[in-house]
Amino acid sequence: MVDSCGPSFFAAGFRARVALSVLLAAVLCLVLYPRYAAAAALAVLLGGSAAAYAICRGLNKPALPWNAQRSWPRLVIFAAGALPVSLVALRLFPCPLFLKSSGAPEWPFVWTLSVLAAASGAFMDSLKGPGPTALRVPLGSGAVIWLLAGFLSFGTRALPADTHVQPEVFLRALAVNGAFGAAVLLLRFADLPAAALGACVGTIVYFFAEWQGYLLLVLFVAAGSLLSKFGWQRKKELGVTEAREGRRGIANAAANLLVPAACCLAYPASGGDPAYLMAYAGALAAAFADTASAEVGVLSGRQPVLITSGKRMPHGANGAVSVLGFVGAFLACALMAALAWKDGFLALVLNGHYALSWRTMSLAAAAIGVGGIAGTIVDSILGATVEDRWAGVGKGFVNFVCTLTGALVAGGLTRILDFRFSIFD
Repeated sequence: MVDSCGPSFFAAGFRARVALSVLLAAVLCLVLYPRYAAAAALAVLLGGSAAAYAICRGLNKPALPWNAQRSWPRLVIFAAGALPVSLVALRLFPCPLFLKSSGAPEWPFVWTLSVLAAASGAFMDSLKGPGPTALRVPLGSGAVIWLLAGFLSFGTRALPADTHVQPEVFLRALAVNGAFGAAVLLLRFADLPAAALGACVGTIVYFFAEWQGYLLLVLFVAAGSLLSKFGWQRKKELGVTEAREGRRGIANAAANLLVPAACCLAYPASGGDPAYLMAYAGALAAAFADTASAEVGVLSGRQPVLITSGKRMPHGANGAVSVLGFVGAFLACALMAALAWKDGFLALVLNGHYALSWRTMSLAAAAIGVGGIAGTIVDSILGATVEDRWAGVGKGFVNFVCTLTGALVAGGLTRILDFRFSIFD
């Protein structure tokens, strides 16, 4: 049986093959990556491998699910050994994107990049391939450091120093979304590709909208999935159940989540314009309202009518609406707006831009709700007129337009109502 802690490159007197791999890794890192990323990547290899070799010998269980030749103890010890060494490397060779006016590095960014470097290096070490560990670890972690440094710079450089978007929040976002993605898989709310995409979008949302905005996403995912299972037997009799027992696929996740993610990315690019985070909430409200309308409306005792003509249609028909479905959509929008108010999302978004009066908050909440209703109405109209009739216009496209409508309406109303409650007038 192969020892899961395996001989690192420190073993056997620096065997020539491993030594050459390390030398090649150093050259490639210096050629491919900026100096700070190359230094941190090589530090991860040195610190992580040394710690794993010194401590991990004999600790070959429990094995990792994706590589029986690596163990959980090695994964943890590798990361722990890599962290302090990468921290020193990023202090000695700081990223030029995160320097104070004095030339000293900003420690929150140094610490965040060090944790990301150690975690990515440990993950690369845990894989079976491609290539030898001495090449895979530094090249992989160097790419992660370089790309995430650019992302953190994009996310913070145009925002005020006292903004809620801080580098350490990104680490929390990764941890929370890893746990939430696992829960989504265990509860069979989505398949693996959809859960992975949702975790990526969730990380972006948490980073730019903090936990208050993230709760809106959790509400949509959890409540929408539960609504799909509500009245399952009745839906099965009508032949309108979701495929795969309601498990969402990546196409469904992309159709509902790409617009909210784009709104969150537009927030730092705009220098912190609150209209974009309001648009994010409006997009989620539209997606939630559309889901609630569809999943609740099919349980109506009366046949729905086509939104464009009033003609009676079978349950589940594209563009068919019912009173019960509209009530479900309205309650979904009201719940989304109420959560945005009560959990502090509206205060987070509007603070510093508008007076946080009751009138301000109620108008902002109304903008989210109206955006959600507008999105689901547009969804129904498209369903009645073009869905599955025009080439390329299917359910995914209609859902995308639904969320886009919610974003445009909520963000647009924020701009239109700006003169009514701006503290700068």
